[in-house]
Amino acid sequence: MSKVKFSAQAEKLKNLVDSARLQTSSSAVTATAPSQPNEGAEVVSGRPVAARTKAKNLKAIPLSYFEAHAELKATSKTSLDFSSYIIEAIREKLARDGAIGQ
Repeated sequence: MSKVKFSAQAEKLKNLVDSARLQTSSSAVTATAPSQPNEGAEVVSGRPVAARTKAKNLKAIPLSYFEAHAELKATSKTSLDFSSYIIEAIREKLARDGAIGQ
């Protein structure tokens, strides 16, 4: 493959990846309490609120967890990567314990 074709393919791939990014910001539409019974107005904010996240490295994860997750992916029982799987498990546990809304 020539260098020109390779550059063109790389640019197309970059554009596809950029357009397929996961949107993590919260909804820009918020409902307000109506001041009169028949008035149901919605307020649309100018900018979406930035997602609040914090980078965190886990100290030691047993290899058996990685192996078990790889087995789940191989048998199509999950489509999540390992990091997303951990985040989903934490969210489910916090919801079950009543720490976050359901």
